[in-house]
Amino acid sequence: MKSTIYPYRLKFKYPFRIAHTHRTHTDCVFLRLEDGLGNVGWGEAVFPPYIPESIDSFKVFFSKIELPESLDDLESYLADIHEQFPESPFSIGCLDIALHQLKAQQMGQPLASLFGLPFDNKPSSFTIGISSFEEMKQKIHEASEEEYFKLKVTQNEIGRIIDQYLLITDKPFTIDANQGFTSREEALLWCDRLEGLGVAYVEQPFAKDDFESHRWLKERSPLPIIADESFQRIGELERIAKCFDGINVKVMKSGGLQEAFHALTQAKQMGLKTLLGCMSESSVGVKSAWALASLADWVDLDGPKLIVNDPFVVEKGLDLDVFGLKE
Repeated sequence: MKSTIYPYRLKFKYPFRIAHTHRTHTDCVFLRLEDGLGNVGWGEAVFPPYIPESIDSFKVFFSKIELPESLDDLESYLADIHEQFPESPFSIGCLDIALHQLKAQQMGQPLASLFGLPFDNKPSSFTIGISSFEEMKQKIHEASEEEYFKLKVTQNEIGRIIDQYLLITDKPFTIDANQGFTSREEALLWCDRLEGLGVAYVEQPFAKDDFESHRWLKERSPLPIIADESFQRIGELERIAKCFDGINVKVMKSGGLQEAFHALTQAKQMGLKTLLGCMSESSVGVKSAWALASLADWVDLDGPKLIVNDPFVVEKGLDLDVFGLKE
């Protein structure tokens, strides 16, 4: 099996501002695997600045692994990789995506079918980072075909953001605070108001380690409280279920499609709401995540729409010039 690594930098269309970060780009790597029979699988890992992994750590990780000779028992192979490299979920996620894409090509089947799932093209939310009124208006105008939006907020700015949003459009929206609240009472007041506005859920209001505040809010809120930063891996589900109504599963933080599939399945069995999300990814990671959409109550797979230099554009195929290659 031949492999090639391509470091890359994804650039946001607009500076991306949430409660605790503000950035213009995200570093990533693409992994290309080829089996010698004309089948190719692409993987992707992104490295936002708040995670410990990086392009360099991915290269070190990849230099230490042996690619499988066969993809017949891919789940066992990936389980071994997770055991060997427990601190590298994003890097493993890249490998996992590439291997699943390659296996799907070898079998001539859609990626979803590898997990026994139908393809589900439910609408995705479209994220509006914290913005001025004019910038929010421009973003919503440019995304006029989207069915609903996700508003990034903080405790201090939620009132302004929602009031201005409602001046621009009457489309449905959800709320993601990215740990931006400190007051339980203020969060509860907003949950009550948001229910009246038809909001479906509120995501990660408090700090990721503040499970007690999330439990308190869960017991009182009329809206589902969804864990994102507080939830990383499948082993945390029991604890999460006591403090949240649901989870945001992302292929990257799960370490690939395999664990994301099991996390979504187990969460539904536990009666949790499920949101299938993404990082600031290109269409490689996001198109792969769509294979699991039938297991999610909601999807937030808008990553490629927020960047300006996705080299894997559906309309034109892979832009090989980006990597210095030729057709």
